[in-house]
Amino acid sequence: MDEIIQDDRHVAVDTVARTLGLGHNAVQEMIESLGYRKVCARWFPRLLTEDHKGQHKAITSELLQRYRHEGDDFLLRIVTGDESWFRHFEPETKWQIMEWRHLHSPSKKKAKTVP
Repeated sequence: MDEIIQDDRHVAVDTVARTLGLGHNAVQEMIESLGYRKVCARWFPRLLTEDHKGQHKAITSELLQRYRHEGDDFLLRIVTGDESWFRHFEPETKWQIMEWRHLHSPSKKKAKTVP
């Protein structure tokens, strides 16, 4: 049961019951005994990993070197943009948004959104 929940945090109790061939109430009690509870998962921008930060630093250093070499002409050729990453999940109901979490699992880190 733990593997099923770990594979899909949005799995419903009915789905787990059908998969294991058990009753709904028995599955609910087992899930609670494993220390899981349903919490509401919301959309949030993805935070950069250390790899992404390293790539950004390398690109920035390269751009700075090119500026030092080419001067202001280099700046006139730069096109900038913004990059936002979002988790894509279109739930039909609030219940589908909810995820299974352990009672003592840390809360998700949320990035500050900027308009």
